[in-house]
Amino acid sequence: MEKKLTRRQVAAQETRKKILGSARKLIAQKGFEMVSVDEIMEDAGLGKGTFYTYFRRKEDVLQELNQTDFFRLAETVNAMAEQDIVARLEHYCREFMKCIERGGIPLCRQWIRNNLSDIAMAGIADADGSPISKYRYDCQALHAVLAEGVRSGLLIPATPVEDLSLLINAELYGLMIAWCMSDGRVVGSLETGRFADLVLRRILEPYFPG
Repeated sequence: MEKKLTRRQVAAQETRKKILGSARKLIAQKGFEMVSVDEIMEDAGLGKGTFYTYFRRKEDVLQELNQTDFFRLAETVNAMAEQDIVARLEHYCREFMKCIERGGIPLCRQWIRNNLSDIAMAGIADADGSPISKYRYDCQALHAVLAEGVRSGLLIPATPVEDLSLLINAELYGLMIAWCMSDGRVVGSLETGRFADLVLRRILEPYFPG
């Protein structure tokens, strides 16, 4: 049974949401570098000192914004029992891109910088307990979707899960970068259907049973 939160814990969650909401809005408007902790807290209607109760530095807010929307995506896709593996992966890709697009281009650009610096995700570790980057986390999430496809018989046991997760994740990151570089003219979430039809189904077909 899930433990009921105390009033203090509920209040703390709400305060954290306010900080994250204000940070997301301001970063989308002005860019990460141009937003200060003072501005975030003023927008949230909270005192500056409250910020450091929840975060050590502004970069920690960005890390949490980067990972919040993605935690349940792989689990959601794996629960789509009525869908074939292509439909599951198309859904994953589309929702992945929508999460990116909701954050806005300035936030996405800063996220790319963080990935290039291999900054570890807050509160997330690899299987051996070591810190893990967002890029590695995304590869593992896709790996989990494909591995579940093998376990459930949607793909044959010889499916190269590691290679396929790398290739699909590379496509998603490429769409993300294209979105940033084109100032939003290339909308990745609108391209995932064509990606599923033109690429996903073709690269997965050799691994369909029968």
